[in-house]
Amino acid sequence: MDRFRRASYMPSPLTLSNSSGGSGSSGNSRGRDDMAARQQPTGRKRHSIGRAAESFQTMLSASLRSMRRKGAGEGLSGKSPFLAALVRLPRELHIQILSSLCIADLLSLRLTSRTLNDLVTCCGSALVRHWVRHKMGTLHTRLYPPPRPNEADLPYLLAMRRRHIASVRLTRQLARFVLHDTLKHTSERQRQMWASVYEKMIPLVFGVGYFLEEHRRAILERDLGRIRPRSHIGYDICTEGSIADAERKILMRLDPPLRLQFFYMYCFILQVLTRKLRPPTYTGSVEKVLRGWHGKPACAEDVAFVLILGGVGQVAKLLSCRNYGERRRLLHMFITRLSPHESVSWRKHWRDVGVTSPALLDDIPCSTIRITQLDQIWEPLVVEAMRAESREFTALEKQRFAEVMASRGFLNELMGYDILRGRPAVADDSDDNEEHGGEQLHGEEYY
Repeated sequence: MDRFRRASYMPSPLTLSNSSGGSGSSGNSRGRDDMAARQQPTGRKRHSIGRAAESFQTMLSASLRSMRRKGAGEGLSGKSPFLAALVRLPRELHIQILSSLCIADLLSLRLTSRTLNDLVTCCGSALVRHWVRHKMGTLHTRLYPPPRPNEADLPYLLAMRRRHIASVRLTRQLARFVLHDTLKHTSERQRQMWASVYEKMIPLVFGVGYFLEEHRRAILERDLGRIRPRSHIGYDICTEGSIADAERKILMRLDPPLRLQFFYMYCFILQVLTRKLRPPTYTGSVEKVLRGWHGKPACAEDVAFVLILGGVGQVAKLLSCRNYGERRRLLHMFITRLSPHESVSWRKHWRDVGVTSPALLDDIPCSTIRITQLDQIWEPLVVEAMRAESREFTALEKQRFAEVMASRGFLNELMGYDILRGRPAVADDSDDNEEHGGEQLHGEEYY
């Protein structure tokens, strides 16, 4: 390009000799006229190249926009030999190819073109059956039974993927809390022991998420869609006592040997969430005022609100915030965006919670939703099962339950060893070691 510019602006030696061949000013003027004449066409060529490049870019952008308007699938099916050959394959081969992809790749494939979107949708029931049979664990299918073969569709897979991702994210935040907040000076042995039990927490968190989701469903089915007198119409969210009967039905679907571990995991999640929703204890009064932490910590009603209506996904988002101020702002945003009087997009947020019926959405501005009190979620049901006349738990589990609830060492009980000291809780008693080993949940059993 520099060579082209030098050739277009500098006259050749022949031009200089011809311009100096005349005499006096007439020769100089002729030389200037010749130089101007030579420069004018070159200047026009330079501008025409710029206009050509600009027009080419415009045409390319216009063609891309037209392809998006017409639909990428229609254009690709007619022009791409590979896609045309792929569509002509038998349905069995389509299912075999799509079964080797993960759900994220299937979602990306659906966004590629209309043809591929129709292809994935047509194979949806076969893909669901393949995932249920070969890739899902027994915990998934027991808590969330798959639909019938003729009714299977991709939304079931997407819902299971969303629940699993929320469980993994919350487990990651719980591990971060233990390693960075509790174990500030960790040894190599402690890190190795914690890495070995990390995957054991994922199915337990998944079970807690199932309990909270079913608890929310029972509350919304009770409070939405009811005929109420006109004097009580008005959006309101309050707290009340436990729903023991509904919780008992939910608890019966959990694996009996692991019900107590699921409850301990819930208590540990609640312990971490309550700790993260109050100002740090190491800060003084001046620092609290400067950082805006002088306000009251989150009350029990707010924690119950986010646990029931938000589930493990919202708890994971709260724990992933960098500091206390961000967690309080996110909690306040989650509470206010569900109110029809404070948020314009409240319908969208209620759909995320699980209310998909248009009639129930229209009923929300006139409903009173009664959230279970924080100390009445799950714990009263377990305390009732721990009575002397109850046979749901063994005598040893009942004795250990009282000790764990008094010490609040839920994580140590789940892991089977003292996480703070990095050693087994009872190192010399073989009977106790066998007991802890029987209570442990291995991730390979479900994944």
